[in-house]
Amino acid sequence: MRPKFILPLLVLLPVFIAAECRAYTPAVDTNKTAVQLDTMKIVYFGSSVPYGFGATNNFGYTYMFSRILQQRAASGLGKQWNPVNKSIGGDNTIRLMKRWHRDFVSQHGKYVLIALSLGNEMLHEQGKSMYDQFKANLPKLIAMARDSGYTPVVTNCYTRNDFNDKDYYYTKQMDLWIHTLDVPSINLLGGIDDGTGKWAAGYWYNDGHPNDAGHQELAYTIVPSLFDALSNGKALPKWVDGSGLSLKSNNAIDFKPENIVHPFTTTINIKADGKGQIIQLKDSLGRTGSITITDKGVVKYTSPLKEAIVGNTKITDGQWHKITLTHYYAHSETALYCDSTFQGHIDERIVLKELSLGSKTDNNITVKNWLFYRSGMNIDEVKALANNTLLKSSLELYAPLDNKSKNPLANLAQSTNTIKWQ
Repeated sequence: MRPKFILPLLVLLPVFIAAECRAYTPAVDTNKTAVQLDTMKIVYFGSSVPYGFGATNNFGYTYMFSRILQQRAASGLGKQWNPVNKSIGGDNTIRLMKRWHRDFVSQHGKYVLIALSLGNEMLHEQGKSMYDQFKANLPKLIAMARDSGYTPVVTNCYTRNDFNDKDYYYTKQMDLWIHTLDVPSINLLGGIDDGTGKWAAGYWYNDGHPNDAGHQELAYTIVPSLFDALSNGKALPKWVDGSGLSLKSNNAIDFKPENIVHPFTTTINIKADGKGQIIQLKDSLGRTGSITITDKGVVKYTSPLKEAIVGNTKITDGQWHKITLTHYYAHSETALYCDSTFQGHIDERIVLKELSLGSKTDNNITVKNWLFYRSGMNIDEVKALANNTLLKSSLELYAPLDNKSKNPLANLAQSTNTIKWQ
């Protein structure tokens, strides 16, 4: 006779199974074996810098970003993520593919952060052939993940103190390419570059690795809500060339970046026929700065620290112009561009807290395509922006500001952040 306790257990078994599988999603690995993926697990998969080498106790930028995720979850801003680090020093694209099944697939994590550099690819020693190797193998790694149901995110390439001008050129070209791939990406170079392809002074442990401060700058380049947005099914943004919004007096739009901001870039298309305020900036101490059009028709940046850059390109011609402000915190530099033309720079370090597009007073401009990146940008990236190339690495805000859209203030970037009327 069947024991009396078996029937209740059989009744409850589907409930137990459902509860156990709630955080998992079915997938098929490359060997076509069905697996269950932990939908809240992120696997950091790369080389020594994502492993944390150079930081105290190897608590590098991936560890620091994991702490940001924990803090967001504790405050109710984000989901409860489960990151694990399977990075190994010295890895390049070939080594990562060789240990794909052993070290990544075995983790059964839904998300993989592929974090490699051209340094380990031997770019400095062997030149363009290693650039070509990296460029050929990265899409293979992305495809290996997607074909088996995983969600890949990639970091772009960064600096080394032994890089020369040619190495720096190839690094910037690779990063421009990664910006445009159909995969979420992170602009590490713009967090730590000194402007010549080397680590910013005071931010490196040795020639190949950042120190604690350097790792912190890399962590700040990652959009804090990126994985929340991916979990919500938010797609990669696509370029929208809409009609724009007309901002008059008493008509400003507010944006507060997530978490702490060190390096950043913001860019906006404007059309104006007279002076006015384009953007107001507020730092972590409540000090304000601005980007304005002067009575001479040129763009001017006034820092929260009261230093100024006055441009020389006249923009009050009724035509569209792209205004870009980029800040390298580690490198202590802010630069202003009009379209792809350099307008000037100042030495400063600011911690940005808030941006307001437009003005509550004397304003009459039309705006569209407002973007905010958690990373600095070099001239090659600025030129790409000026050509309306949608660069996606470290992008926290992309608001087309299309007046014909159902939601003119929609943020298409893969973040959960929003903008709102002031």
